[in-house]
Amino acid sequence: MLKKVVLAVGLIAIPSIAPAEEQCQLECKWVTGKGERVTRSCHALDASECANLVRAETGGNKTCQGYITSNCVQEAK
Repeated sequence: MLKKVVLAVGLIAIPSIAPAEEQCQLECKWVTGKGERVTRSCHALDASECANLVRAETGGNKTCQGYITSNCVQEAK
């Protein structure tokens, strides 16, 4: 009985904590005539959409990776 009460209290407390807004951090790297270039951008996407964006952006001499983070870094292109 005690275990059920503790579990119920834990479930009630979790939604009351507001999580930080998570975004898809996209980092792309490619080689140009002047060397290697890296760009970082933020997108309001879930994990599945983030993976789709990585596949869409990767190709040729451009390689991208994406991950979900609450501390997204946006850099100008």
